[in-house]
Amino acid sequence: MLRWELNADGTLNGRPVVVSQSGINDSNRPQAQLHAERAIRAVQLAAPFRLPEQYYDRWRRIGSFRFDRSI
Repeated sequence: MLRWELNADGTLNGRPVVVSQSGINDSNRPQAQLHAERAIRAVQLAAPFRLPEQYYDRWRRIGSFRFDRSI
């Protein structure tokens, strides 16, 4: 799971942070960091987000976004 914050214009306010990762075992542990970095990069590439400005107080903090991708 990732979390990040947005500015009112939809740009990232800082770097997304990995909150947790699941599905890690001994055989895929070496790739876990790579997958985390790719999830962060995906959010960075998607920005700026075009969201309704009047709801900024609701979307300025994305507290837990889950990427459903098996390692």
